[in-house]
Amino acid sequence: MWVRIARRIVQGLDVQPGELVQVRDHAGRFDVLKEISLAIELAGATPLPEITPADYLRHLLGRAAPDYLEHWDRHRQKWMTEIDRIVSLSGAEFDPVPRDKFDAWRRATSRLTIIEEERRLPFIVVAIPTEMRAQQLGMTFEALEKALLPALGAGVEELQREIGRVLEAVRGARMLTIQSGHNHTLHLARGDRNWLNDDGYIDAADRIQGSIVSNLPAGSIYTTVLEGETHGSLWLPKAASAVDVVLRFDAGRIVEVEAGQGAGELVDLLDSHSGEPRRVGHVGIGLNPYLDRPMGWTIVDEHVYGHMFISLGENRHMGGQNESSLNIDFAIPDATLLADGRVIIAGGKVAIESA
Repeated sequence: MWVRIARRIVQGLDVQPGELVQVRDHAGRFDVLKEISLAIELAGATPLPEITPADYLRHLLGRAAPDYLEHWDRHRQKWMTEIDRIVSLSGAEFDPVPRDKFDAWRRATSRLTIIEEERRLPFIVVAIPTEMRAQQLGMTFEALEKALLPALGAGVEELQREIGRVLEAVRGARMLTIQSGHNHTLHLARGDRNWLNDDGYIDAADRIQGSIVSNLPAGSIYTTVLEGETHGSLWLPKAASAVDVVLRFDAGRIVEVEAGQGAGELVDLLDSHSGEPRRVGHVGIGLNPYLDRPMGWTIVDEHVYGHMFISLGENRHMGGQNESSLNIDFAIPDATLLADGRVIIAGGKVAIESA
């Protein structure tokens, strides 16, 4: 299965012969890294691995000299000017300590990100099942792989069929309404913003319209909204470290954060970023037919068939006008979506009929 998924990654990133492809290994599974690197080479390109899984970073931050971490990008800046495409293998979360060393390392990675964004490099993020991630989700590793592998391998044409069907129903709608939780309603104005989609394949047409980031598992449609016209309230089961969250919007910005736990931490996260982190970046619908329930991993949950997701912060790379150092997604399970009053999603289920 991993041989097939590795080929799917190479296809999704549209790897071309002679290119240099960075593989950011945040998962720490050598068997997966090996198959992806081989698939890149068999496509005539050269893989450039960057080894940074959670346990490796924990040792690096704990044992490396602060000056080295501050200048971690010294040679990597040159590499970033030569890289053509990026694969990021997402693994487990971890709490980085010590904080001062982590901040030094993040400053170095931020400088690399600036180069990456200026060059608008195609970028695919892949959810990789690991023992640590399974533990964090309260699952066995075997159960996590069983749930995730079919979704990772979903074909482009299969995803495009579902994407096309739902796009036809929402295309042209100027007002979106999301009903979530217990009686929470959020109104968003699209105006004439474009709908984008993630079929797990970044082709030339995607790059022209600014859609340079994809995910595996794939399968979603999404749109930016008019930055100053969002109002109402939205319920989220989890937002960063906060749980049972209600975000209240007025004139496009979050004006109040409520949570059963962790409201202060979420507010601190928003306040730590520049620009407009309290505005909606984009909103979308998950359409991967192999995912039927959320598991608590956002990159997976936002592709669950019929479930919704929303982002806060930066969206200029997808046609919006909001500038921020924050770009974070949250899953909205079991929501209802209306487009110009027409029900598209009802309680986490696609409600439109097949043509």
